[in-house]
Amino acid sequence: MKALSYLVITQFKNRLLALKKKPALMVLYLFITIMLLFVIVVSVVFDEQETQLNYADERIVFLILGGIGLLFLGLYVTTGLSTGSTLFTMSDVGLLFVAPISSKKILFYGILNTIGKSILASLFILFQVGNLKSSFGYGFTEIMALFLIYLVAVIFGQLLSIATYIFSNGNPGRKKIVQTILYLGAAVLLFYLVASQQSRQIGFMEAVFQMVDSRWFGFIPMGGWMVLFFKGIIRGAVFDVLISIALFVVFMVLFITFLTSGTADYYEDVLLSTEITQQRLVASKEGRRYQLNRTKKIKVSEKEQEIKGKGATALIYKNILEMKRKSRFLYIDSYTVIACIAAGIAGYNIKGKIAGAYGALAMLLYMQFFLTMFGSLRFELSKPYIFLIPEKSMKKVVAASATSLIKPCVDGAAIFLVFAIAGGCDPFTAIFMALAYSACGILYVGLTILYQRFLGGQPNIIAKAFVGIGLFFIVMAPSIVSSVVAAVLLPEALLFLCTLPFTICCIVFTVLIFLACGNMLDKIECASK
Repeated sequence: MKALSYLVITQFKNRLLALKKKPALMVLYLFITIMLLFVIVVSVVFDEQETQLNYADERIVFLILGGIGLLFLGLYVTTGLSTGSTLFTMSDVGLLFVAPISSKKILFYGILNTIGKSILASLFILFQVGNLKSSFGYGFTEIMALFLIYLVAVIFGQLLSIATYIFSNGNPGRKKIVQTILYLGAAVLLFYLVASQQSRQIGFMEAVFQMVDSRWFGFIPMGGWMVLFFKGIIRGAVFDVLISIALFVVFMVLFITFLTSGTADYYEDVLLSTEITQQRLVASKEGRRYQLNRTKKIKVSEKEQEIKGKGATALIYKNILEMKRKSRFLYIDSYTVIACIAAGIAGYNIKGKIAGAYGALAMLLYMQFFLTMFGSLRFELSKPYIFLIPEKSMKKVVAASATSLIKPCVDGAAIFLVFAIAGGCDPFTAIFMALAYSACGILYVGLTILYQRFLGGQPNIIAKAFVGIGLFFIVMAPSIVSSVVAAVLLPEALLFLCTLPFTICCIVFTVLIFLACGNMLDKIECASK
């Protein structure tokens, strides 16, 4: 156990020492730490102050928490059925797996590493203190409860993914059983919502709220357990808290027992998933995508064999060609379809309520940020051939970003067209909300370029998330305030223009980012040091 403790401490020291090579990233982490401490101090100071406000429906928090839990459940099980998750690296496989250390201790080491990463990933919750305080009256205690249950859910999901992989690996029958249970559970929830809506004569969202607030929902794995825990905290129901913790702990113990049993040798089973994870990491650092199924053939038509573009414009045609091979409708992909369906459902239930319409816009902007993290631009700016094109750096950066800049515009037009048709808002409001969505999307593209220019490449997801929070305070906050002021000052007939200041601010900041980072391909040596 001493060897594993030494390994954990040494790894932590080396990560801190590695920041010396990337001073910009060190400044970023220091800024995040200072902001985090500031938020915690402010939340503790104001936690004792009672304010008489009309707080929002706390079932919204239950819905978000339960939705995250159910999403985690689906993602971790699906991952377990395909490649499996992993708690280890290839270095662990080569050194620890052959070491004279028990498999249980090595598994505990993997869980400990996951806890460390999960804590960092969970820190974004602490930045929501202000929102949760003003909207729901929650203080430091409630925030820490959310932080704790999110952390437990992530660790639980990792073990669930590995256990699912070991259980179903090489056995198509078991895979079908797990898939059937997953799909059947989703179908039962959907059927219950529809039946509840029809029998009680209530709206769809009200049916959803009643479901997540019901007693039986608390016993649904992950999503229900998370809601049960948080409800117990805010309502003082100690028994519910204990039940939730007991459910997580019991199943985690069962997973660990299964992994370390004689019938399941997790060393051999996690080897493939660890190799896949390592290959994905290497591919990301090299600026390319990792494809699991390399045997898939790409059909090339005669039209695609024609060379188009000259100089930097060749990048535009290349990206368009890649998009055509992924989707027949070019910019219309699975996200566009899902977002349009969600917008249609939301619009139908909102029925022209202006507050609900802008709430839907805010949720879409939030989702858009996290989806932009995984865009193709981060790979494009690292490809060797982009440096070989005899063009100015600014022209190449704009050409490489062109398709990424167009995508949010197409998505915004499609989403809010469906939203308006479903009755969510009037046509003029839909147009200006689509413009706001598009402008915010191109700002996120600019943020990707900003990472590449000043941080020496793409930082990890955690760093991106915190930079996004910083961006909110620097850009979004003034933009939103200006839009709120416009909403107060504008007459009711011109209220649809209230998002215009937000749109203008996003465009201005995007232009500034491109001007500041346009020479990034000429300064690549400085960025890499």
